[in-house]
Amino acid sequence: MFRIEMLDVSASAGMGYIQSGDVIDVIRSIEYNNEQAASLFGGRAPDTVKVVNVRGDSMAGTIEPGDLIFVDVSISSFDGDGIYVFGFDDKIYVKRLQMVPDKILVISDNPKYKEWAVDQSNEERFYVFGKVMLSQSQAMKRHG
Repeated sequence: MFRIEMLDVSASAGMGYIQSGDVIDVIRSIEYNNEQAASLFGGRAPDTVKVVNVRGDSMAGTIEPGDLIFVDVSISSFDGDGIYVFGFDDKIYVKRLQMVPDKILVISDNPKYKEWAVDQSNEERFYVFGKVMLSQSQAMKRHG
């Protein structure tokens, strides 16, 4: 079995979160058989994939509030354009990062949020925790 640990932390698709403990304690890990894991995670080792709960709506349209994201935590620096979990000023975010000359743009997929940048003036406040590989919807549907 391929077992992925659920991290006891939320990544903010919004203004940033420091808090942990937002995940219901009943879910501690998710298990896949080896064939499913190879298909989903491309041969990565189980200890390099973590599940994180998303709070906030700044990534709406791509990742919705409450969704689970599967993060490759072996990536600890910018590794090409994509969606990342990163820290900035001791807060944890999930945002799209895009490299442009002399800076990294921090982009929210929800157009209600403004982009901002990481550059030489603030790069010491920025840390990559991992790159998002997949998301899983937690949408609730009523059936009666």
